[in-house]
Amino acid sequence: MKRKLFALAALGVVFAFNANAQDDADDAHTVAISIPEVAILDLEGSTAVSLSVDAPTEAGEAVDFSNATNDDVWINYSSIVGKSENSRDVSAKISANAVPDGMLLKVTAAKDAGNGDGTMGSSAGTVTLTSSDQKVITGIGSCYTADGASNGHNLQYALELDTKKGSYAKIDFDQDVNLEITYTISNN
Repeated sequence: MKRKLFALAALGVVFAFNANAQDDADDAHTVAISIPEVAILDLEGSTAVSLSVDAPTEAGEAVDFSNATNDDVWINYSSIVGKSENSRDVSAKISANAVPDGMLLKVTAAKDAGNGDGTMGSSAGTVTLTSSDQKVITGIGSCYTADGASNGHNLQYALELDTKKGSYAKIDFDQDVNLEITYTISNN
């Protein structure tokens, strides 16, 4: 009988210690969160742009540049910035060939269409494209514009007569050309 009583008492002590230990129990683990650096862009809509001037209908008139415009291209981008590079810009340049003599090719990025979220960039205004990078959109933070035509910034191209005296004399109908325009998103 003493053995049974001793065994029951020992079992009671074990349960008491286990119950006590569970009251003060806690545990923890780590959760690793990884955020990628993102800086991508693409062009949407009709990316084959055609610009042409209209021939005069009356002798003594100049060619008409007023219809040499196009707004079929949209620029979309996604960006995640960090502390060391808190904003980005989009620049554009003519990367193949050159604008015909006597003319200028200009581009304006319209205000973001508002279909994405985050810190969207702002238009740098009208830019005359050359073989050097020109800022077209500035101040891009962590954001996305949404994908496809009618999202992001509409790009408005205009072919114009150079305002320098004598530019009209440089126009040559044999200078039809296909230009390549390259857009780049980069850190400030």
